[in-house]
Amino acid sequence: MVGVKTVILCCVLGTSLCKSVGKGALQVEVTKEVKCKENQKAQEGDKVTVHYGGFLQDGKKFDSSFDRAQPFTFTMGVGQVIPGWDQGLLGVCSGEERHLVVPAPLAYGDRGAGDVIPPGATLLFDIVIVDVERANNKQEEELKRNQQEEAKRKRKEEEERKRIEEKEREEEKERRRQAQLAKAEEEERQQKEEEERRRAEEEETRQKQEKRKQEQQRRKEQQKRREEQERKKIEEEIKRKEELVKKEEAKLKRQEQQKEQESQRRKEEEEEEYNNPEDEYYYYDDYAPESSCEPGELKMQVTHSPSRCGKIAREGDQLTMHYTGKLSNGRKFDSSVDRNKPFQFTLGVGQVIAGWDEGLSGMCVGEKRTLVIPPDLAYGEQGVGAVIPPCSVLVFDVELLEIAN
Repeated sequence: MVGVKTVILCCVLGTSLCKSVGKGALQVEVTKEVKCKENQKAQEGDKVTVHYGGFLQDGKKFDSSFDRAQPFTFTMGVGQVIPGWDQGLLGVCSGEERHLVVPAPLAYGDRGAGDVIPPGATLLFDIVIVDVERANNKQEEELKRNQQEEAKRKRKEEEERKRIEEKEREEEKERRRQAQLAKAEEEERQQKEEEERRRAEEEETRQKQEKRKQEQQRRKEQQKRREEQERKKIEEEIKRKEELVKKEEAKLKRQEQQKEQESQRRKEEEEEEYNNPEDEYYYYDDYAPESSCEPGELKMQVTHSPSRCGKIAREGDQLTMHYTGKLSNGRKFDSSVDRNKPFQFTLGVGQVIAGWDEGLSGMCVGEKRTLVIPPDLAYGEQGVGAVIPPCSVLVFDVELLEIAN
C-alpha cells in the first residue's frame, strides 16, 4: 500500500468472494467474528494493521499484501485510506476478518487510479485484521476536540443552509410575484398587438379590394386601347396592301413600257455602250425581252454573312455593289472590282437585269452572294454584242457595300 493515499488503496486481495454489485452504499460482511472489549475495538485515530486482497467486479485482482507477505498499517479516520475502509473497518477486533464491497464514490470515484482501477469502479476487499493499536489519551482528546469542532461546524453549516433556504424561498416568492405581474403585462400587450393586427388586416383587405378595382379598370382601358390599336393596324395594313397593289400595277405598266422601248434603244446604244466597257456598265437596264432561249431558274448562294445585319436591301433602296461577272464557262466579261469602282443602282425599278432585282433582295450590308442567272432573267437571245453570247447563263459574285433609302 504504497503511494496514493497509500493507495490502498489501491485495493484488496481476496480470493474468491468477488460479487458483482452496482453503484450504491458500502456493504460490510463479517466473515470471521472475534469478541473483544469495547476499548480494544478500532476507532478513529487508532493504528490498524491488516492483510488484504483487492479485486474488481470481474474478479481481476489489482493488489494484495498477502502476495507481498507484508501487512499494511494505517491510521483510521485520517484519510490515509479510501473512505470505504475508514467506514467499513470501524469497530474491528484483532484477528477479525471482513469482506467489503466499496462503491466508486467511497473508493476512487470517476477518476479511477491510473491503469489499475478504471473510473467509476466498484471494489471488493477481503481483509484480515492483524493488530489494532489504540491511540494515546492525547490523541483521543484531540480526536474528541476535532469531533466537537466538526459538530459545531456542521451546526453552523446547517444554520447557514437554513438561512439560505429561507432567503431563497423569499426570493422565489418575489420572483413568482414579478412573473405574475410580467405575465399580466404581456397578456395586455398581446391583446393590444392583436387589436392592432386585426385593424391592419382590415385596412390591408380594404386596400387590396381598392387595388383590384383599379386593376380591373386599368385592364379594361388597356383592352380598349389594344382594340383601338388593332383596328388602326388592320386599317393601315389594308391601306398598305392597296398601295402595294397600286405600286405593283404601276411597276408592271412601267416594265411593259420599258420592254416596248428596249429593242429599239438597244439597237441604237449597243455599239457605243460596249465599245468602252471600262467606263460603262452594259447591264444597268432591265433585260426581259421575249426569248426563245431555254427557260431556267435563278440560283442564289450566300458565300459570306456578316455577324450582324442591321438593314436589308428592299425594293426602292439605292445599293452600292462590287461585282464580277462570268459566263458559265468561267470567262470573265466584266468586274467593278478590277476597275476599283463600285456600281450604284436602285433595286426593283428595272435599272439592272431581272436576275439582279430578284437575287439581291433581302441582302445585308457586308454580305456576299453568288448568283447563277438563266438567260430569260439576263440578256436572253439577244446577248450583248461580242461580250455576252445569246442565251448565255451568267454567274455573278456580288458584295453589298452600302444601302441608301
